[in-house]
Amino acid sequence: MFDWIGELGKAIEAKHGKEARDKIIGDTSKLTLDHESLAEWFEKFNHGLDELDDKDFLTTTIASLCPCRCPDIEENIRKNYEESKDLREFVDRIDKDGLFEDKVNLEGNVLLATKHPFSKYGKRDHNGPYTTTCHCYIGNHAEKSISDIYCHCCTVGYYGKMFKNALNKDINVELVESVLSGGKSCIAAIYLPEKSNSSSRR
Repeated sequence: MFDWIGELGKAIEAKHGKEARDKIIGDTSKLTLDHESLAEWFEKFNHGLDELDDKDFLTTTIASLCPCRCPDIEENIRKNYEESKDLREFVDRIDKDGLFEDKVNLEGNVLLATKHPFSKYGKRDHNGPYTTTCHCYIGNHAEKSISDIYCHCCTVGYYGKMFKNALNKDINVELVESVLSGGKSCIAAIYLPEKSNSSSRR
């Protein structure tokens, strides 16, 4: 579950040294799924990310290491994209069939994907300010808001990998806002490849 954190640590050490790695990642051998353990580690982790002051490197690396994947959704995206005459039809299809569960809105060629609060899908065994909103298996343990560095995993990384696998193209994704960083929702802007009869926002 925490393998990707180890990989992030290796990347930080390679660029900034072992001291930076140890300060940010810490000793994960004692890290458990217990709420208090995760909350304490997560606060120190995010404080370390901010102190490193290398946001471009961190956001890019964190996005590239996102461990989550949904092959069924990727296949659904591919099928609907290929069968749609334009982007509007594509977005309407993935909105109506229910497999792509986010709220979607198309602006030009940009798909704005907004996650529903986690409480729509289930309950957690701990209480905190983000237990009903944040989907992330680590992030929902946060006790206070953070900068948006970490959230590039579940937005830029997750959606970028999903749409790249589905459409076999590198897809630009931007983080619009996240609940952990003070936003009302978790929103990603996904720049879709153009199809006929669709106008570009760019």
